[in-house]
Amino acid sequence: MLLKNDVLRARVRLLGAFLGEAISRQSGEDTLRTIETLRKGFIQERREHNPAHKQQLIDLIASLDNQTLKNVIRAFSIYFFLANLTEENYLREQRRTMRAQSNQSWEGSFRRTLLECRERQIEPAQIKELIDHLKFIPVFTAHPTEARRRTTMNILQTLYEHTDAMSDYPEGSLAFMQAKQKTAETIDLLWSSDEVRSRKPLVYDEINNGLHYFDASLFTAIPKVYRNIKDAIVDIYPELIDYPLPAFVSFGSWIGGDRDGNPFVTHETTEMAVLMHANTVLRHYQVLVRKLRRELIHSDTIVDIAPEIYTRIKDYSTLDKKVFCYNPDDYNNEPYRRLLSIILAKIKATNQHIQSQGTDKEAAQEAYSTPTALLDDLRLIRKSVNTHDKAHGEGLLLDTIRLVKTCGFHLAALDIRQDSGYHGEVIADIFASASNLPDYHTLSETERQQWLTRLLEKPGAPLIYTDNLSAQTHEQLALMNSVAKLRKLVGDDTFGSYVISMTNNASQLLEVLLLMRFAGLSGIDKNGHLFSALPVAPLFETIEDLKNIDKIMPMVLDNPLYRELLEHSGNIQEIMLGYSDSSKDGGIITSAWQLYSAQQTITDIANQYGITTRLFHGRGGSVSRGGGSTHQAIAAQPAGTLHGQIKFTEQGEVLYAKYANPDTAVFELTMGITGALKASSSRFVEQPKQLDSYEALFADLADAGEQQYRELTDNTEGFYQFYSEATPVQEISLLNIGSRPAHRKKGLPSKSTIRAIPWVFGWSLARFTLPAWYGVGSALDSVKKDEALMKEMNKNWPFFNVFISNIEMAFTKSEMNIARAYSQLCKDESLREQVMQAVIDEHELTHAGLNSLLEQASLLSNQQELAHSLEWRNAYLDPINYIQIELLKRMRQPDNASDDKLENNERLAIEDALIRSINALAAGLRNTG
Repeated sequence: MLLKNDVLRARVRLLGAFLGEAISRQSGEDTLRTIETLRKGFIQERREHNPAHKQQLIDLIASLDNQTLKNVIRAFSIYFFLANLTEENYLREQRRTMRAQSNQSWEGSFRRTLLECRERQIEPAQIKELIDHLKFIPVFTAHPTEARRRTTMNILQTLYEHTDAMSDYPEGSLAFMQAKQKTAETIDLLWSSDEVRSRKPLVYDEINNGLHYFDASLFTAIPKVYRNIKDAIVDIYPELIDYPLPAFVSFGSWIGGDRDGNPFVTHETTEMAVLMHANTVLRHYQVLVRKLRRELIHSDTIVDIAPEIYTRIKDYSTLDKKVFCYNPDDYNNEPYRRLLSIILAKIKATNQHIQSQGTDKEAAQEAYSTPTALLDDLRLIRKSVNTHDKAHGEGLLLDTIRLVKTCGFHLAALDIRQDSGYHGEVIADIFASASNLPDYHTLSETERQQWLTRLLEKPGAPLIYTDNLSAQTHEQLALMNSVAKLRKLVGDDTFGSYVISMTNNASQLLEVLLLMRFAGLSGIDKNGHLFSALPVAPLFETIEDLKNIDKIMPMVLDNPLYRELLEHSGNIQEIMLGYSDSSKDGGIITSAWQLYSAQQTITDIANQYGITTRLFHGRGGSVSRGGGSTHQAIAAQPAGTLHGQIKFTEQGEVLYAKYANPDTAVFELTMGITGALKASSSRFVEQPKQLDSYEALFADLADAGEQQYRELTDNTEGFYQFYSEATPVQEISLLNIGSRPAHRKKGLPSKSTIRAIPWVFGWSLARFTLPAWYGVGSALDSVKKDEALMKEMNKNWPFFNVFISNIEMAFTKSEMNIARAYSQLCKDESLREQVMQAVIDEHELTHAGLNSLLEQASLLSNQQELAHSLEWRNAYLDPINYIQIELLKRMRQPDNASDDKLENNERLAIEDALIRSINALAAGLRNTG
């Protein structure tokens, strides 16, 4: 937050005052007094540390009952909601002011980026080529680190609109006072509603939450993005005024398709997700067509309408009669409105056809067969309108066309993801059920590839005895049939890729192709070539797997059948890189280095085999999971690795931060797209002259960092007991946050059983933020003699500069005083002292190393706005952390080990307060998972 800005601070204070009034009115003065005592007390503690005073605050927390603690947490949580919303609104105003000044633009804007292209002498034809090859694909995933309800998101959306209205009018004016009153009323409503779920979310809830962002912002933002880039092109490259923009943005989703480790995602869930996607987008098209019908009121008695319009109405004569049965002469002289009424009926029929899964025969006859058919009708209208009314032809009508090009009938392509081991078990079961196939478990990797290739070369699927198949195999085959059915029903773009987690052998790609064969999703076409309806994308996650890409991918590409498949499907191989597990496995530095090296290796392999690769980045919100500025992260990719196409996951609280409001969504999409444009142009991505020296030094840093990280996480006996007791990770899996289990197996978590998201989340909540920086201090110290070269790297190598900047930000969020307090939850004193000493030593090394490298006296000296934001937030985070520690103590008391000894209502009250503390910390820290 830009706390030096008086306007912003005043707005936050105003909303905070409204919140205080709501609390006082609804929960009483005593509750407000307690909240204020803790708020002011911890602010004072930050300004002037006083151990006795701090202990008084901790004692006060311990004396409060669960209901009061719940109210205190809610107050701070909602305060963070309000502060974040105010900051977002203020930043939007700043951008709007810059846009109003035609000579001003911000880093990453379309205008600034295209001006930089001009300065680098990138010609119009080259710009056109860059955009023609551009594919920008954000993929929404259900990895929530906030338990925020859709109801709460809707209230915050309303609140955003009211606060926006306040900033639009002079203070004291009638309009300002009305907006102010509505703001206060909405905050009152926010306090009286429940911001977290009272039950564990179903996959349905997670799908619904993902769809919220389309209704709330993206349906508005997507056309604006296209319009903004077109305006910038016309301004900076007037030679391209007639250039028709391609649909370079598309969206993906894993919600309802990602079954890796989530037993609640079944083939029925996947069907539900696709139907919900289609319903959302087709209902929105109906809204747009109704608006167009109100706009395009041109009468053929006054303007000339293209004859093709009347012909198209006649083509739909049967439906025309049905639509206008109440009055056959309606809109007779307004042919656009007549045709739009028919289009509206066809869109409704399309949705009915899809929702009935093809059983409604009447709807099937009236429905559009493909999105292209809908586009043909809309383009026909636009072509005619442009002959007499360019403004309306290039307005909402063009926006609607661009939205349909982007979203089709599927809205967002649903990726399917499953673990490679799961497929192996299914294939082994199938082999065991076929009399002419060997025992798959006993085959070597080479033999597996040979058998799978032999089966794929044949036109049909193996004959198997389905009665003998396991439930797991039946579910996998049912999934394949569902995918095939839904592609026919909704369209070819309904599904994205089939992602194989933990890929470590070439046979694992062939296994999925064979499984597709049972539903006709792969096979031999009429020309004798192997085809696959879904591209198969290997996911390389662990450090070992990333290192072995140069062995695995050539093995796949040397398979003649697979090469033939690529050659007849655009010659594009998608490869996913896992930031989360690689960081959890080997630490942040070696993860960054291996991901960087992997991209270079993939590019070299692609060049060797004459294919194009699309890299799919499995990024999270936290720095240890690839988070940070999307624009900078994309623009700093290794030279020559992007090729205009980038796909990346959007997770957790990042979804809300980026896509809760239309203007913010436009900004975030713009920043990502311009990052991709820069990374795709050799004029922007210039190799530093000393790159070989830089890479060699980074490799040394990675080795030293990994050694230190593994010493703690792999070689410290009892480390995972410490982690389990000193962080809320045990409780995360019990709370109503996500449908997916936090652990792969029950029992004490370990590096192999704990999932990457709760791994990061647990450390973040306890303010260690350990995965984001542990090992960095030792790494920097190990190459102290080369510090001059490191400083040069930081100035000249964007990849290293972005990496260090993100580390500095995440490291600044660590709070050792808070972490020490959490560590007291670990019962083994010897273990506690051992781990904490290692953490504190590494923390001190990292602090000194970063400041020395960046030539600064204190952290974030060169990022003052961020420094002030974190400084302000810490004073409000402190009470939540100490309350959470108290709740964890209550939850874990020996007498509370079973419901027999602890009243169930009290346990539920503690759990309720705990989940709210997690929600509050996530809102305050902002990138936790």
